[in-house]
Amino acid sequence: MTGIVFQKITVMFLILAAGILCCRWKLIDEEGNRKLSNLLLLLVNPVVIFVSYQMEYDSRLIRNLILAFLLGLLCFALQIAVCSLLIPAGGKSGLLTRKKENKNYQIERLCAVYSNCGFIGIPLINSLFGREGVFYLTGYLTIFYLFLWTHGVILMTGKADRRTTIKNLCSPAIIGVLLGVFCFAFQILLPDTVVEALSSIGSMNTPLAMLVAGAALGQTSLRSCVGNARIYYVSMIRLLIIPFCLILLFQFLPLSPVLLLTTLIAASCPVGACCTMFALTYGKDGAYASQIFTVTTLLCIVTIPFVVAAAGIVGIG
Repeated sequence: MTGIVFQKITVMFLILAAGILCCRWKLIDEEGNRKLSNLLLLLVNPVVIFVSYQMEYDSRLIRNLILAFLLGLLCFALQIAVCSLLIPAGGKSGLLTRKKENKNYQIERLCAVYSNCGFIGIPLINSLFGREGVFYLTGYLTIFYLFLWTHGVILMTGKADRRTTIKNLCSPAIIGVLLGVFCFAFQILLPDTVVEALSSIGSMNTPLAMLVAGAALGQTSLRSCVGNARIYYVSMIRLLIIPFCLILLFQFLPLSPVLLLTTLIAASCPVGACCTMFALTYGKDGAYASQIFTVTTLLCIVTIPFVVAAAGIVGIG
């Protein structure tokens, strides 16, 4: 399993490198990358999620989907607790921040909690486990969006805006989940031709996601990330500490290995691109969020296979 994960991530990173080159060669500019990102978020990702539900009814799948929702809740509760402990408000008692106040603790917590489980998680899990894996991943993604647009907004603003939160929860990914669940529950199976067309759109997910991520990295100066020890501290929390806390927990859960590994991989992904968007939207340091995104995205080619290998050692998968 570790070898397969490493192979798939290597393929993804080769496409990511192509995205960096496209940015450097001016084939994809900032506006073009924003449009590609919107295409991915508003069309391709929801289609991949919806198609994953186009299968015959199976009580085992329903049971595991419900468990996926519960695992998602457990994961985010644990992640928020760990980040609150290791990145305290103001940072006065946190590691690497004892001598001065850390004004970026909100960004750091957001980056440590919210992974790139959509852009990187969907193509990776789809490659490893196919529709069944993506089917379970939708449970985690649903909880991800629920927490991002509630806890995430409150974290960045210090207050809750009910109207904005409700509006943001009506995202294409959530709509894709709801439509998919409805069709699965009532066994509304689309004609093969339609499913094939949708699957063709969904097949763009991996290359498009990696090109977008690569173009985003191409707009960031890696030199500015190298000397900041704090970035590596947050990266360690996101890529290693949180996944290993989950491994310790998951080894005691007698659940489907595919379900557990899908959830673990989703929680082991690098920082989500949404964190940079949130930082810019709410007047925080967007450049700092982008730097953490860059470092974790580059490091995950090593950390994700390492996490999967560790899970295998303790009997998960």
